Amino acid sequence: MRPDRKDLLTGLTLTFLALLFLAWLGQATVAISALDEGLLQGLQAWRGPRLDRAVRLLTDLGGPLVLVGLATLTGFLGWPSRAPAERLGLLATLLAGTLVNSGLKSWFARPRPGPEFSPLVQEPLASFPSGHAMLSLCVYGLLAWQVGRTLPSGARRVWLVCLLGALVAAIGLSRVYLAAHYPSDVAAGFAAGVPILWLATALIRRSGEA
Repeated sequence: MRPDRKDLLTGLTLTFLALLFLAWLGQATVAISALDEGLLQGLQAWRGPRLDRAVRLLTDLGGPLVLVGLATLTGFLGWPSRAPAERLGLLATLLAGTLVNSGLKSWFARPRPGPEFSPLVQEPLASFPSGHAMLSLCVYGLLAWQVGRTLPSGARRVWLVCLLGALVAAIGLSRVYLAAHYPSDVAAGFAAGVPILWLATALIRRSGEA
């Protein structure tokens, strides 16, 4: 199979699976509410002043200010790659992810966890899917991909890729700890980010081949 057709087939498959998963979660929120609420309440048992402050700082790493700043800075510095497509890739991916996330939030319009869960942050937009989870996957995931293909093999590259992957997972967990999202919102955010991340890597690879 030709590479371009293989890319197209992979992209369509990932998009279809992500949409199917989102549709199922969106329709099953009532059925899975007991699991959502149980996980939320379970994390509340870990709350404390010091951990609360640490998790707030962690969740800010998935916020728009940090992600825009990171995408702009890495593009300006040309790290980890000086290729034009890769320098602009993070910002373009962040913009695409933001637009898709806004559309999905408007479509599903799921309310945030209520006061019974004692949210530690107040967010104005709908809950499903999590923007922090989705955009963190897009930006840090693309950065990890760039590091993996640009830096020479060795412990530094492995540690950076693992650190970025762990950061994405930790940001998603922080949203549930703060009761800003239900766990299913975070799962949906990760699922929605996968096709966008794949598309970004495919376009960058194609631009490099050209």
